[in-house]
Amino acid sequence: MRNPGDYVRGLRRHGWSSFRIIADRSICSLAESNLRLGSKRSVAKAATRIYRWPLAQKFWDTTRIDLLSASEYELLVTSLLRNKRWQDAVNVADFAELQGLSGLKVALAKAEALWQLKDQSAFEEAREHAIDKLTNPSAAAISLIRNENQVVNIASRLELLLATEAHLDAIRAKAETLRVEGDGSKAFVFWNSGFHSAPGIVSTCVAQQRKIYGDRLVQLTAKNLHEHIDVPNPLKRVAKLWPANFSDALRVGLLAKHGGLWLDATVYTTENSLVHQGKYLAGDFFVFNYNGPRIASWFMLSKPGSYQARLLYAAMLDYWSRNRKLKNYFLFHDFFEVFYHLDEKFRHEFDRATNLSASPCNLVGRKLLWADADLNALNEALKAQPVQKLTYKPGNREHGSNTLFSQLSRRA
Repeated sequence: MRNPGDYVRGLRRHGWSSFRIIADRSICSLAESNLRLGSKRSVAKAATRIYRWPLAQKFWDTTRIDLLSASEYELLVTSLLRNKRWQDAVNVADFAELQGLSGLKVALAKAEALWQLKDQSAFEEAREHAIDKLTNPSAAAISLIRNENQVVNIASRLELLLATEAHLDAIRAKAETLRVEGDGSKAFVFWNSGFHSAPGIVSTCVAQQRKIYGDRLVQLTAKNLHEHIDVPNPLKRVAKLWPANFSDALRVGLLAKHGGLWLDATVYTTENSLVHQGKYLAGDFFVFNYNGPRIASWFMLSKPGSYQARLLYAAMLDYWSRNRKLKNYFLFHDFFEVFYHLDEKFRHEFDRATNLSASPCNLVGRKLLWADADLNALNEALKAQPVQKLTYKPGNREHGSNTLFSQLSRRA
């Protein structure tokens, strides 16, 4: 039984749609206990909506697909994709098309499945078919769909692009009004509740940052944030409900105003990147990236008033002034990719910027942290890439007393 407080917090986050979430969770819990509330199709839909992928597919597999509606076909192909049943997703999308019930999301799902199957010619044909389903297609929407750097779950980014495109002039105008007053000499790190209460590994990372940056490091908390940036009311609500997403907006707001460097509190570094800006700043703004404009947000370097930083911050302010719900945890990353396709200057700035992969920065966090502590291996990783993104959340990983995670947690 869930704590009643969880339901109250859910209502604050999601509004009345929380009742749907509660109902879906109840339906799935009963189904997992070999009881069933409603039809098999209702269980399949509930499980898909709350991302219980194995359970969803178990019940979709017992449902007659010739009885589905257009919205149910969207849920079914989504479940098939997340369960990595690529060919089945293609077959269902084709069947929905024959029934006249294939919308844009089903067409995009078919394209993603064919991309996973490495059927390039069929993928390209399916992608063009999806474009044909766009209403009044813009160049930006077409560019996003045709971008092969990011095919997975493209429907959510397309939805954000179309919503942003409608307010693009207002976002650009807002970006122009943002005040710029810094000199780019500071490094910013943030821990909302205060660093005295932070997990051990955060304390270790920030202590190392202080060692490298000295007085240039600005340690931000909820108490001193107002000294460096004004937080508008819509973002204050985000800070309470979605702290990670508030931090995403905060970092580009700070960089747009002051320039300088943003470091997540779980970044361990042995390099003063403010001193070595030339390594990163070919333009006005730098982020590590994974694949094209799909970026990492835990290390950002910017000149004051950077166009990319100002546009991203203005977009976050616009979004939260119009929306009361978080539709996607990776909202900030999606915005970056959306603007790459929406705004020619933003795209030009990114294309001419220094291109460095984020993957080498994850070596310690993804591998060494969970093995027996090996300082030689750690030093070699830092020599190869002196910016390493760690985590304070072990999740299901083993992290006994001999692991690097435990030792770094104790060192603070």
